[in-house]
Amino acid sequence: MWTCERWPTLRGRCQTGCWSPDGSRLLFSVLDESVIYSLSFSEYRGEMQGQVGGSKTASIVADLSETTFETLYGEERIGGEVHSMVWDPTGERLAVIIRGQCCPVPGLAAVAVFRTRNSPVFELLPCGFVRGERGAQPQLISFHPCFPQGALLTVCWSSGRISHIPFFFVSALEPRSPRRSPVPALGSVREQPLFSEL
Repeated sequence: MWTCERWPTLRGRCQTGCWSPDGSRLLFSVLDESVIYSLSFSEYRGEMQGQVGGSKTASIVADLSETTFETLYGEERIGGEVHSMVWDPTGERLAVIIRGQCCPVPGLAAVAVFRTRNSPVFELLPCGFVRGERGAQPQLISFHPCFPQGALLTVCWSSGRISHIPFFFVSALEPRSPRRSPVPALGSVREQPLFSEL
């Protein structure tokens, strides 16, 4: 039992999408756009399970437009069209291949990594970028389905190389006991989420 719904406000077809591990949220992008949209789905129990409850509204949760910033190595330019994205099985990391408007200029394509939280509210926080050797473009990304220390991202590059990038979570490395609360993730007090439903 499903119905089709046209969204005339979107400029193009869907480019990529991924579901949150619990199936309550869909993130997607549209061809030739540099934004990530989010659709939230309510959880139903009993008879209503498996239904989404009618029309939904997509919210823009990230704008990955090309931008320039200063680094230790000089001026860097990054951002552009969202090519593909994957969410890790824990729901704590989102990886996104972004391609600049001028590609294939070396160095403009990268994998943007975000810290995510889906409950009690959805948050998306920039975490960093992954780049290959000069001129290599990320072609395919995937998270390992079972990595007990956190999340393990695999990137296949246009050069033929394959990279495995581990993200170790402090909560996964520290043993938990009834008397101790989990160790909070390290970060700056000034960090602000890119998107929060609050």
